[in-house]
Amino acid sequence: MNVTIRAMRGEDATDVFEIVSQRSFRDGTLALPYESFEAIRAWLEPKSPRDLHFAAECEGRVVGASALRPFYGRRAHAAEFWIGVHDDAMGQGVGSRLMAAMLDTADNWLNVTRVEMTVFVDNAGAIALYRKFGFKIEGTHVRASFRDGAFVDAHCMARLRDPVS
Repeated sequence: MNVTIRAMRGEDATDVFEIVSQRSFRDGTLALPYESFEAIRAWLEPKSPRDLHFAAECEGRVVGASALRPFYGRRAHAAEFWIGVHDDAMGQGVGSRLMAAMLDTADNWLNVTRVEMTVFVDNAGAIALYRKFGFKIEGTHVRASFRDGAFVDAHCMARLRDPVS
């Protein structure tokens, strides 16, 4: 799959809305069913000038998206992220390309030494992707969320890197 990673643009909202509306995305995140396009568009807006949004484009269509959100103050060395890949592009390296771009930016441009997130314990594909990039499980939140009529646990995972002097 010929994928280009680039900064997300406003006109990408329609393609990203399609990604986040898929059940596979919703089941792996805190997203709710039936969220409006306007709500998703607002969610995609950077919350800070330091937030970076990435798009994975293939043949004029966004097939994956992610955001890196660095923290402030005493947590300025750390960031969180989200990532999503369209069902049509799963298993074709899109998630790996997005992760590589985000981590390159964190490491070589922002000097972020801790990247963290939570992931549902049953999201084997995401956990495998994160482990591939050096993330480790630091703990488990029991009954972290309510999804599809049942509680689900979530791992907190992080990737640590030695700081650059």
